[in-house]
Amino acid sequence: MTKTEEGLIEMKQTGLIDRILEALGLDTKYVTNKWTPAEGKPLTKDENGELPQGSFSYSSVVGMLLYLAGHTRPDIAYAVNCCARYMFNPRLSHEQALKRIGRYLKATRDK
Repeated sequence: MTKTEEGLIEMKQTGLIDRILEALGLDTKYVTNKWTPAEGKPLTKDENGELPQGSFSYSSVVGMLLYLAGHTRPDIAYAVNCCARYMFNPRLSHEQALKRIGRYLKATRDK
């Protein structure tokens, strides 16, 4: 929590954002930033899609994102809730949606 020159109080959770980026493997400087947390098309069930290939716990990352969305980053709430729907049977498309949120957070880390 910091106080701005105008007397406003800012709450930022850069530590949690860093943990999320590290868990997703997006903590390198060679990651392409995204300026929106979700794509224009809806995230669907994708029953016949490829299995996730990431080396991270999908449910753990979704949990951290839900906490972040509920406390200091309402701008990611819709995208995170779309990913949370598929927490027990994620596919590659859902994993890619999580990584998009991570890229957005990296671009807007100090927001």
